[in-house]
Amino acid sequence: MKGNLLRFLYALLPMVECNSANKLVKQEQNTTWNKIVQEEAIEDIEMFAGIEEDDAKDLLKGIHEKIGSLQDKAKVTAVAVTLAFSMVGGISSYILNLKDKLYANEWITAILVSFVIASCFYLIVSGFYSLLTLNSRPKYDFSPKDFVYLEQLSTNEKKKEEKLLMIGTQYKMTTFQNTVLNNYVDCSNNNLRNALISLGIFFSLICLSFTMATNSSNQLEQQSKVLTEQIELIKDLQKEINILQEELKVMQKNLSDLDKSNKDANAGNNSEIEKLNLLLEKSLIDDKEQN
Repeated sequence: MKGNLLRFLYALLPMVECNSANKLVKQEQNTTWNKIVQEEAIEDIEMFAGIEEDDAKDLLKGIHEKIGSLQDKAKVTAVAVTLAFSMVGGISSYILNLKDKLYANEWITAILVSFVIASCFYLIVSGFYSLLTLNSRPKYDFSPKDFVYLEQLSTNEKKKEEKLLMIGTQYKMTTFQNTVLNNYVDCSNNNLRNALISLGIFFSLICLSFTMATNSSNQLEQQSKVLTEQIELIKDLQKEINILQEELKVMQKNLSDLDKSNKDANAGNNSEIEKLNLLLEKSLIDDKEQN
């Protein structure tokens, strides 16, 4: 469990692994150098006394060329970091111009900002370790004192042996330096990798935000369309109700006029009936008088 957490930490923060590894390398480097100063025998260096001088020089040349190879890799990483920074700046500016078309959400905004900051952080660290590699120089080259020391030796065999041991010393110490530089290059590349991953996630979230904003806009348009249709339907119903109310008023007026006409007709009929009754009564009275 602890090993998995440590691997996750090293993947998330490559500079922690790099610094930890280089600390151990430098401790071993200092220990070896102290042994050399105290003229203690070191097996890897003593081996050079038994090989040809040309072979020893070829080995030393190869280890020096490796420094150049590591610096070339650091140059490529530095160029990639510069391009990545330009890309981040350009895309961020473009997105700011399109912010009204993005889906507005506090969580998404916070996550986007976090990944932009993370990518910039990784790019800065990557560039820093690339510069450390580019600014490194061989630390254990021969000095004039070394050649003066060789000239003071009495025999050619002794000179040859000491020279081979000096080459072995330079080879051994330069190997430590190369290991440190190699860790720098790996750290720089791993930070660049993490920066690109962060940018990839950032761009994915931007696409998701555009999609969500489009869907939200479509939903709003659909809801607005439905609401407009409902409002038009209500207006039509209101018109129908107003028409029915007008027709009802006309019908009420007609009924009122009809009722008035019926009342007038009934009044006229009652008057005629009363007249007929009076005539009938009068006729009856006249008949009685004649009898």
